Amino acid sequence: MNNMSEHFLNISNRVDLEEFPTPLNLAMMPKVFRLTSIHHAPLGDKSTQLSATLYHDKAALNVHWTANRPDLRLKSGDLVSPRWLGRSTSKDGQIKISRLVLMERAEPWENIFHTVPHGWVKNRELVKQAAELVETLPRSYRFLLNTIFLDGHRFKRFCTVPSSINGHHCENNGNLRHAVEVARMMKQFCQMRELPNEGLAILAGLLHDAGKADEYRLEKNGEWNLTDRGKLLGHKITVIEWIAEAKFKSKLMIPAKHYMALLHCLTCSAGAPEWLGIRRPAMVEAILLSGMDRLSGTEDLMHRCASSHDGWGSYHSHLKISPYQIGNSKEMA
Repeated sequence: MNNMSEHFLNISNRVDLEEFPTPLNLAMMPKVFRLTSIHHAPLGDKSTQLSATLYHDKAALNVHWTANRPDLRLKSGDLVSPRWLGRSTSKDGQIKISRLVLMERAEPWENIFHTVPHGWVKNRELVKQAAELVETLPRSYRFLLNTIFLDGHRFKRFCTVPSSINGHHCENNGNLRHAVEVARMMKQFCQMRELPNEGLAILAGLLHDAGKADEYRLEKNGEWNLTDRGKLLGHKITVIEWIAEAKFKSKLMIPAKHYMALLHCLTCSAGAPEWLGIRRPAMVEAILLSGMDRLSGTEDLMHRCASSHDGWGSYHSHLKISPYQIGNSKEMA
């Protein structure tokens, strides 16, 4: 990449775009952006002037265009693709484009975590880790993930909701942090044991609590509460609905055994009574998911309830104990 192209791709750090009259090296520009804001201004000739801000890890752009019939479906949070003019110009830091196209179908190879705005998740290391996990997924798995989260509002909720109200990872972005922790542990274990289905393990780790995006809502008082769906159905049913819907809508070419394996990992339970009809784990990946899920949640609670010094910490009903800790063993003689 030449210096000028690299400068343009890091345009998010700039305010004045006047010295860049056209997008340099379009082949290296992202094809898909997150629409973070859009504004309409009627003009005297019955057309409309539109301006928008677009986000991708490689480039954050301010754009504007004119339309006789604006696409009123475009909303903040959507995935969009710019259509460039033959010779774009910039005015007041905004690049003139032909139009914005709403993404109505997921891109198979797009890494959706490259489009997470800073306003959604301030911890950029967490977003980076999520993106690195997605980069390792086979095409069909990544396409499934992208199709599930093509709905920008659903994806925003997935990234911003907690993983519980009073339990583990109960802060904003807690659900994403928990998903990334579990998926990373799954990946590391698969590599350590040379298990062949690393992609399945990572995808299951990322999706196992994804349905919580529709399980919690933020009230006006700033507190999180369960939605009706959360109270009546729960996140496990929700994510299965999403997966089935994504498979049908996009006609995903995912082998039946891989599809059933993913659903098995997400729904089985070793401790469920037989009369419930829930299957026991029959795959290493399913057992691994259950163990890493519990480890991530327990470790988070232990850390949160631990004493600031050696000794006993605070009791938590989910732990049913007060965590105990000693000093760093590296300090021992």
